[in-house]
Amino acid sequence: MRIRFWGTRGSIPTPGQRTVRYGGNTACVEVRDDSGHLLILDAGTGLRELGLSLNGDGPHTVDLLISHLHWDHIQGIPFFQPAYDPHTTLRLYGPEQQRPLRELLGLGMDDPFFPVDLDAIPAQLEIHEVPNGTARSIGPYAVRATKLHHPAPALAYRIEADGRSIVYATDTEDAFTGLPNPVVALADGADTLIHDGQFLDGDYKPGWGHSTVSSALDVALRSRVKRLVLYHHDPERSDDALDRIGAETQRAADEQGGGLEVVVAREGLELAI
Repeated sequence: MRIRFWGTRGSIPTPGQRTVRYGGNTACVEVRDDSGHLLILDAGTGLRELGLSLNGDGPHTVDLLISHLHWDHIQGIPFFQPAYDPHTTLRLYGPEQQRPLRELLGLGMDDPFFPVDLDAIPAQLEIHEVPNGTARSIGPYAVRATKLHHPAPALAYRIEADGRSIVYATDTEDAFTGLPNPVVALADGADTLIHDGQFLDGDYKPGWGHSTVSSALDVALRSRVKRLVLYHHDPERSDDALDRIGAETQRAADEQGGGLEVVVAREGLELAI
């Protein structure tokens, strides 16, 4: 199994000279198992670049897991090139809401916000609601979902294939609720944990639904993962700041022992799992 990051930023795209190395696109991660089956984690603006990389080759079967419906995690859907190919099968999965998931995903593409309605895209579209705590097979992947503490319904996912495991836990404030953190159990013994690291201790904003870098490290150590990937970078975080955060977090991990590897997600980064 391998992964590639197409968008690593949180909240809003941040193009510009300060974000050239780590990138300004919002959340999107490509996952491939040994057979090459495409699984996508979140549909932020990085999804557009991922779609273009497929070069119009098809037909495609795409499984896309959405963590939640905030703009920075769905805004790439209207610009995903394979969605406009009638030979594409596009299966979207996301958390249960108070209203149907299909209806909510379609709102951003309804007139007058976008010229193409969600139900009018040519791809063969399936939309599946994922209850908290469920496990299912998606293509060759075994996927488990766990509800996160966030202002909107949100899920973390554990994905297993080829004898390897990754956990995708963006937009989680669970470390600060005073309750047992569901990410620790979900990530237990995983090879790679992709975890929200939007805030530092000094700029943490209670109630915004995000973690600090130090709390992400604590989750990684408690769940005994092999690699922590810091993700969902704050829009104000420059490349130089992320360099420092990565180095400082790796030093803090080394002081705890255990051999945890710390990586700061950047666009174009590919990791073998």
